[in-house]
Amino acid sequence: MSGAFAKLGALVLAALLLVGMQRYTPGYAEITGPIPLKGGLGETLTGRTFSVRADTVLLAERLRFKAYGREVERDTGGVFALVIAALEAQPASVNVGSAIWRSAQGARFVASPRLQGAPRLLGTDRLEPGLPQRGLFIFEIPRESVAGATLLVAASRWPRLDTRAEIALPATLDAPAPLIDLSELAFE
Repeated sequence: MSGAFAKLGALVLAALLLVGMQRYTPGYAEITGPIPLKGGLGETLTGRTFSVRADTVLLAERLRFKAYGREVERDTGGVFALVIAALEAQPASVNVGSAIWRSAQGARFVASPRLQGAPRLLGTDRLEPGLPQRGLFIFEIPRESVAGATLLVAASRWPRLDTRAEIALPATLDAPAPLIDLSELAFE
């Protein structure tokens, strides 16, 4: 009789152990996910293939720029968030293909594709070591996603076992400008 209780006890213990391992062992996505580099505005974050420094965040209701020989003006239902930043390849040529605005609530917004042809957009050109590029990441976001956001920059959209810069943006920003002309924006 005691042998049956010992076998039942061992079975219950094994079941509890398996449930515990299933619940508390990290999943594949977490194990192979991005390696975060955390910082704030003005800090240079250097990862495996690139370095990034975000200096300024501006908000606008409309944007104007010259593209393909004509003047273009864009508006949005929310606001445009412009991040003036610098990127540089480390130690070899690389494309930085992912810029994401993550709100405090966790919503993610990729850089706006409606601004093709705008001057000095980052993430469109190949980066070379020793030749930093200074320019803009531009996002279209809802007004409630401005406060407490984080800028995520990585070489690919879904980095696996690679670095991703996570730049904490200011908790409060100035009110959106009615119009920003990108050709008049100072990048220095």
